[in-house]
Amino acid sequence: MYRHIDPSLVSEHLVQDVSEPIITIGKPKVLSSSKDILTAIRRLSKLLTSHPNPALAKRILRPILLPLWSLASWKHENSNIEDSLHSDANKLLKALIQLLEGNNAGERASQSLSRVVQELLDNLLFRGRSQPFKVGWEYALDQNRSVQIQEVSSGDAKHETKDFDRIDDSVGAFVTLLGSIPELSRDISILFLQLFKKWTADSRRTLPKIATRVVVEDDTQDFRQKFIEAKLLQHLIDSFPDKLVEDSHQVLQITSEVFSRFSADANEDVNTIALSLLNIVLTSPRFKTSSVNEELLQSIQVSLDQIAKSQTESATTAKNLLLLLKYRNYMEEPDDAAKSTLTDRQVEDRKTHRLAMSYLTNLDSPAPVRVQGLELLSDLVKSHSPVLDISSLLVLYASLLQDKEEYIYLRTIRALVQLSERHPKTVLRDVVDRYVDPQEESELDQRLRFGEALLQVIQSRPLAFVYDIAKTVCEGLLFVASRRGHRPKSEQNQQRREKIKKKKDAEAEEAWDGEVPQLDDDDETQTEEDRELMARIVGGWESQRGSEDVRIRTSALAILAEAVEVNIDGIPPYTLSTAVDTCILILTLEPEAEKGILRRSAILMILAFAKALDTARQEGRKLGFAFVGQSLQDVKRVLEYVEGSDNDGLVRQHARDVIESLMAWEMNMLTPGAVKESTGLQDLAGLSVNPMSEQNSQGRIRPKIEEIE
Repeated sequence: MYRHIDPSLVSEHLVQDVSEPIITIGKPKVLSSSKDILTAIRRLSKLLTSHPNPALAKRILRPILLPLWSLASWKHENSNIEDSLHSDANKLLKALIQLLEGNNAGERASQSLSRVVQELLDNLLFRGRSQPFKVGWEYALDQNRSVQIQEVSSGDAKHETKDFDRIDDSVGAFVTLLGSIPELSRDISILFLQLFKKWTADSRRTLPKIATRVVVEDDTQDFRQKFIEAKLLQHLIDSFPDKLVEDSHQVLQITSEVFSRFSADANEDVNTIALSLLNIVLTSPRFKTSSVNEELLQSIQVSLDQIAKSQTESATTAKNLLLLLKYRNYMEEPDDAAKSTLTDRQVEDRKTHRLAMSYLTNLDSPAPVRVQGLELLSDLVKSHSPVLDISSLLVLYASLLQDKEEYIYLRTIRALVQLSERHPKTVLRDVVDRYVDPQEESELDQRLRFGEALLQVIQSRPLAFVYDIAKTVCEGLLFVASRRGHRPKSEQNQQRREKIKKKKDAEAEEAWDGEVPQLDDDDETQTEEDRELMARIVGGWESQRGSEDVRIRTSALAILAEAVEVNIDGIPPYTLSTAVDTCILILTLEPEAEKGILRRSAILMILAFAKALDTARQEGRKLGFAFVGQSLQDVKRVLEYVEGSDNDGLVRQHARDVIESLMAWEMNMLTPGAVKESTGLQDLAGLSVNPMSEQNSQGRIRPKIEEIE
């Protein structure tokens, strides 16, 4: 793929071994056709969307930053291939810039351009690579007006005229790229200020050069760079007038310098632009005169007064700005300055949050960029940033859990677990509510993802799973696991799907003039009876007559079993009793083959309860309830019945294992607690004698320590 995008990244022998270049007598060698370039770009897109890892995407795309820029900024309307190539290359270029800039979010404190913007600016007219004494390559158009890669000799300067023709298009594409990527908005202001400073500095150089000797100079390169900067300055003013003055203090300093040279400066265009910038700053709602140096404001007022008294076209504008500057303090509310006092960290956190939200909410963002947005939010959560709104963040995570991309929702589950370390009750309450889904807003797969998130949060924060929140979560899980759940919307959708299926089956039978042949790729070792059984089981998983799906009920019991095992102390006794009763009723009232997975989960829930009781007994914790007497005998009787009569082999095996565990637990309950091991003489009755200890200077008894070889 690299070979058809940037041949210099691949060794020469590898290029020659893969395929021979196309050679036409009298014309340059064609190293890659337009079809090869398009195929390579599309394969890169598929590779990065199939494995949406931000680090992988950066490693793959970083070496071809400039080729991607060249293809993305070079569009021709005469070919359909060029339109597709431009679009795909532009998506990859934007994804790369977002990933590179996303890592530096909140860390760029210097007033300098980012490395990516600076590299693109230095190579705005990039069309290929060449080195001294080596054969290079360049992008060129073939006879069909499609982009191809052809060989060029080093030092070939015949394209200078073509470069000037492409300046306007390249600058326009560069400005469009800056505006389409949110994290580059800061670079727009910095770039404009740098260009404006350079332009005002060049305007002061009015003295002619004194020629002391005859020198042949080639100013083509310097003139081309100045032409690019002038075009870029013009495009920035036309496209982003509101973003040019983000650093208002620096803009005021530049305008003050320009105004100070008013009497001696004959360049009226510079003064006009400076007045326009000052107008944008003063009319901005974020600008506060209290945050600007008083001497700087007085200097600007003096200069504006001087310009207003002159006989120039800028005099009227200067008068209006002078009045606006004088009465600006009266228009500001006194509390605005106090409200706007934010620390540097808060400002950077807000920028990072805005950047992450733009990554996650933009519909065009590829998967690696959305993962990068999750990483940025994760950093804010880790640093306990006050800029985060937990309720909004939970809503965002809930929407991301419904994403079809596996890498996205798995990373979101990890983000929810991280957020629960700081706000466990809020996260648990929100996730369990979406898992129960009383309004029937989510599909089965989405609810199962919420269940996985709930399970991991409980496992990571067992000590927070107590009291009211434990009661709420367990009641929600029991509601899902019970047989009383009714979902009218699901019932309506199911009836609608059944009608559509019957209609399609009738049309198919009519087309086949009889029974439709089954073309499924079944296992040859399965009998017809086994196939029918499997079909009935899978078909029975879906909700019937609006009841809960068997799979979500099984998931709820599994999560409840894990919650009981990790922290049985925090769950109310009544809730535990209800959970055991629910499992017993499932084993006795739902013996259908399609409910086999549900019965397995019910038996494992009972086993988890017994394990938690035994662990508490061994650790000496008093729970205030037990699993003995008639209750234990009833449970054993039901399990013995299930072991002998259930139609699912795994259910019978689980029942047998749980019966053995309950019998062992019952025997342990009859034995006293753990007996301490005797390793020496103990205290004698009636005497305070302990030969294995000694008394220190304060009269306290401490163990006697001896060194033994």
